Amino acid sequence: MKKRVLSVFLVLCFVLTLLPTAFADSPTSGKCGDNLTWTLDGDGTLTISGTGKMWDSDYYNDYDVPWADFLASIEKVVISKGVTSIGNEAFKWCERLTNVTIPDSITSIGNSAFYDCSSLTSVTIPDSVTSIGEWAFYGCSSLTSVTIPHGVTSIGGAAFWGCSSLTSVTIPDSVTSIGEWAFSDCSSLTSVTIPDSVTSIGDCAFYGCISLTSVTIGNGVTSISDSFSGCVSLKSFTVSESNSAYSSKDGVLFNKNKTKLVAYPAGKTNTSYTIPNSVSEIKEWAFSDCSDLTNVTIPNSVSKISYGTFYGCSSLTSVTIPTSVKSIDDYAFEFCSSLTSVTIPNSVTSIGEWAFSDCSSLTSITIPNSVSKISYGTFECCENLKSVTIPTTVKSIDGRAFSLCDSLSDIYYKGTASQWKAVKVEAFNNPLKNATIHYVPNVPAAPALKITTSAGKPKIYWNAVDGAAKYWVYRSTDGKTFNYYDSTTKTSYTNNSTSIGTTYYYKVKAVNSNNAASDYSVSKSILCKPAAPTVSINRSNGKPKLSWKAVSGATKYWIYRSTDGKEFKYFDSTTKTSYTNSGAASGTKYYYRVKAVAVVNGKNVASANSSTKSLFTSLAKPSVSITTSNGKPKITWKAVTGADKYYIYRSTDGKNFSYWDSTTKTTYINSGAKKNTKYYYKVKAVCASNSNANSAQSSTVSIKATK
Repeated sequence: MKKRVLSVFLVLCFVLTLLPTAFADSPTSGKCGDNLTWTLDGDGTLTISGTGKMWDSDYYNDYDVPWADFLASIEKVVISKGVTSIGNEAFKWCERLTNVTIPDSITSIGNSAFYDCSSLTSVTIPDSVTSIGEWAFYGCSSLTSVTIPHGVTSIGGAAFWGCSSLTSVTIPDSVTSIGEWAFSDCSSLTSVTIPDSVTSIGDCAFYGCISLTSVTIGNGVTSISDSFSGCVSLKSFTVSESNSAYSSKDGVLFNKNKTKLVAYPAGKTNTSYTIPNSVSEIKEWAFSDCSDLTNVTIPNSVSKISYGTFYGCSSLTSVTIPTSVKSIDDYAFEFCSSLTSVTIPNSVTSIGEWAFSDCSSLTSITIPNSVSKISYGTFECCENLKSVTIPTTVKSIDGRAFSLCDSLSDIYYKGTASQWKAVKVEAFNNPLKNATIHYVPNVPAAPALKITTSAGKPKIYWNAVDGAAKYWVYRSTDGKTFNYYDSTTKTSYTNNSTSIGTTYYYKVKAVNSNNAASDYSVSKSILCKPAAPTVSINRSNGKPKLSWKAVSGATKYWIYRSTDGKEFKYFDSTTKTSYTNSGAASGTKYYYRVKAVAVVNGKNVASANSSTKSLFTSLAKPSVSITTSNGKPKITWKAVTGADKYYIYRSTDGKNFSYWDSTTKTTYINSGAKKNTKYYYKVKAVCASNSNANSAQSSTVSIKATK
């Protein structure tokens, strides 16, 4: 029995230790401002009364709210009219708080005022409030909606961070700034409209809003930082056309004149994207978490791959870095787990920390000769990385640069053993130290590749590389996987074994007499087309007739025509190897081009244009009539377009005609004709500048001279 009583006593003691501190001896009322008092009722209602400002709490400087001992007991807060501010950290960590009454005398809500009030489901902020402080509603994970009143001019940093149940927010047109992290991790927020009044959106303002699908930006915004990274469902940005600082195209956010790409929506489902040639700068984190992108083409106008540009692009398999790029910043390609290869051009002089960290599919990498250091963590966790080529320009390899690259087996160093020994390798690079070192000094530079066609076949060419004895050609049909294809000692190579309609990609390595190969050249590609026809032109009954030999693979030919030799338009099609423009107007100069066309999988694949051919069509035959004038034969005709004059031909037997005379008029009287003699006439229209364009002779007319 004593043991049972003792047990009950111990249990009661344990329960008492768990009861809210409201049962303790702490006072349940007092002052909380110069003219404010507070009381806490037994039902958990905290009432603040009086006039003026509430005192600010500063937890980290040993000044806490006077009800600090009762935070776990507060379920409701009633602020009486007359109170003008909610102090800093006023209700911080009141995790059981569900209801707040804020009167219209309140003008400001202090920093961290409702920090981690995780049970607060709704709050009505009166129109009197003009400022909402930093962290004001941080972690209010049950808050489903909030209407920010007209009059608020700024939303403080992290004000609504972590309000994970917040599905909508209305930002009034009085707000001019949205602070850093203001709505970050509001994971239920689906759309947001930034009013015209807002001029700045802070860093990470909407970071991690994973349900956000669209953003509309008003015309007043002049400053957007990395405001929307981690918004993995975001499909488009729409910017007011009257915005002077920003614009959008195909849902992508740019500055006004599209020289800066600010943000690509992470939820956009396109698999490839070509950055416009107008872009010279890609902003930090611009493509971060774009999980559908597999390929990105960067224009030659870009000089830097910025901080975190392609961070977390988990489907990205290839990216073309142009020779205009001088630096690759920190985190640029981190967590690009599908990236299988990347060519870093010799223009790049620095590669940042963790630039290719966690690129788990990357199997090989070549450091260009322009780089002097491999930075901290650059290739950390590249678990399938097997080989690395390092130039002699690299003098140091920072800590963790190759940490956890456990598959690394071969290092190709472009120098001697003594030079390699002088390279400073920092800690946590054991995979690098355990790999086999291959010394390949005097490796040639990579060729600078160009591409064109020769008789419809891909032709690649380059300048001779010092030290190169030959060149290895690599080919691909997807732009990703390149296989050795052929070798040549020349500085050009025509790939004759190709299929029309297929795009071929090429890379070339320069190789010295010891078979030490350079880095790959930059990839070049071309769509394989039929050869351009070789066209000739002549007249057929005065009309232009084009002729050419059959082109291998072509099933038809497209005819293009121009009347000025500059603007050509599609005119007709034929399956033959000649074409007569029977409808061509007489006395007109026409220009022609021809394309050979193959049909591959139902699609037309056209060659380049043939060379231009031109012809002045023959003049029309005059239509002649005859009568007499004072007994003498008189012939008449209508003017012929393009004719400068007319030749008269005469005969007395109707068979043998001879040139008789010429005139610039459209009538002719044969005044020397003999009485009672029958005469026969024909007329030809004449082009003074091109005798080949003269018309045929007209039909014969005849009459007897009567005088």
